[in-house]
Amino acid sequence: MATAQLTPVRVGIQNVLIATDFSRYSNTALNFGLQVAKAYSAQAHVVFVVPTDQFLIAGPEAFLAAKDAARRDLEHLQDELRGARPHVEGEDFHFYLLEGDVAQSILDFAQQKQIDLIVVGTHGRGGLGKAFIGSVAERVFRQSPVPVLTLGPHLLRPTRDNGPKNILVAADFTPSSARAARYAAMLARENQAKLTLLHVVDHKQLDHVPDPAVKRVIELRLADLLGQEGAAVNYSTQIEVGPVVPAILRTLNESSVDLLVIGVHRSSSVLDRLMFPHAYELVCESSCPVLTLRGSQAPARTRT
Repeated sequence: MATAQLTPVRVGIQNVLIATDFSRYSNTALNFGLQVAKAYSAQAHVVFVVPTDQFLIAGPEAFLAAKDAARRDLEHLQDELRGARPHVEGEDFHFYLLEGDVAQSILDFAQQKQIDLIVVGTHGRGGLGKAFIGSVAERVFRQSPVPVLTLGPHLLRPTRDNGPKNILVAADFTPSSARAARYAAMLARENQAKLTLLHVVDHKQLDHVPDPAVKRVIELRLADLLGQEGAAVNYSTQIEVGPVVPAILRTLNESSVDLLVIGVHRSSSVLDRLMFPHAYELVCESSCPVLTLRGSQAPARTRT
């Protein structure tokens, strides 16, 4: 009997949304997003949103002044890109000035333009101020149906121009982790990268490394997350015991990981951070870019 041959699925990135607020954090995201778009021969859509909710009390004159300032900032950014980069506006990238709720405007735009990847920077703080305060970035990656790449304030190792070479998937056994693991496997294969699946056993449940039999069960469950993608990529598994976020961050630094991939819960509640704190903490504290994928959702666009 002939053995069926599986055609490997590739990550398909044709449109990249790069959100900016003109801060140094979003400038890092801009540079990174343009590199990703170039690597995939994709269109880059650079978006700034004037947050209308911040001007409801100040009045229409303040809002018009904010729009004028944003337009000038965009023009300045356009001039910088024309002078310093081998990109052609209108062919490689486009600029957009939007207004409304920042997170919702980004998500709506992503749907309208059939975006495959959203890239944002965040300084990880709450409260009023710049557009990409922590709560906005978190709303985007928790609600987005497509992968979101977030670059936080502690970034030390941006992914190389030629793609990530050491990818870590921090996995539990939820549908979102399965989606994250399979997407990471596609990235690892395309970039000939090292792939590690990490599971952290919370120290409140177990205070030592599991015995060999239990450890083997966990390793098999991690492998199952990859599905058929596991047959097309070399990977390893790792099990740690301890507080979840510190254990993941420690692994990032000890292994010089240049891309962290995690699955996230979908939620839009103001209690997100209390109910599901790990993703937000990892995005804020990670020394490398963090790619988040939401579970219970149709897979990101792929191509064969």
